[in-house]
Amino acid sequence: MAQRALVLHRWDYQETSLILDLFTENDGRVRVVAKGAKRPKSPWRGLAQPFIPLLAEFQGRSELKTLTLLEPQQTTERLQLQGEKLYSGFYLNELIQRLVPAEGEASELFQSYLSTLHNMTASERVEPALRQFEWHLLQHLGAAFDWYYDADSGQALSNYDWCYFIPDHGFVTQARDAQQRAYLVADIEKLAAWDVDDESRLRQLKYIMRDALSVYLGDKPLRSRELFRGSHLSERS
Repeated sequence: MAQRALVLHRWDYQETSLILDLFTENDGRVRVVAKGAKRPKSPWRGLAQPFIPLLAEFQGRSELKTLTLLEPQQTTERLQLQGEKLYSGFYLNELIQRLVPAEGEASELFQSYLSTLHNMTASERVEPALRQFEWHLLQHLGAAFDWYYDADSGQALSNYDWCYFIPDHGFVTQARDAQQRAYLVADIEKLAAWDVDDESRLRQLKYIMRDALSVYLGDKPLRSRELFRGSHLSERS
């Protein structure tokens, strides 16, 4: 049965085919071979690329499936991601490729990803959508943390003025070392309520999400982030 899908990445395969990393609504992240997709007359030639909402079918029991259907969702056009928004889209795709296990249930994350792309297309501000997807991704990975209580003592953060964030642990009121970034508890409470209108607070949220994801990304740098730095655009991811 056809299901909603988007292409995360593509590679050339043999002379006329492509390998696609798909993010699908029902089967999560799936890798397929699109046979003949590079041929000039292939109906898949213009569709097998990121940021086009698609319907896809595939078959096979191995890790590399065979694509049997690829078509646009009704009359949906390609999401208009340009400049900073395009780099941000590649960043989302790389996060999914790196962190979401293959062929695992991820329907809620898929909907969050699709909504994030639409929000980035429609809004002038990219960062709030990025940060919200990162939070949904942490929840999907079982790595969500508490915004209101000290992860060490269980005491309410509201009893304190300052706190610190420990990746894979949460917020604490006692710093681990002198180099650790301190956050005003009042700001963290606003971030917990997703109050991100203030640019300074939004920047703090970026630091927190980046630290939280670093545990799972490891030492290998994100290629999309390197591309962003090499562009003439300011870094958002």
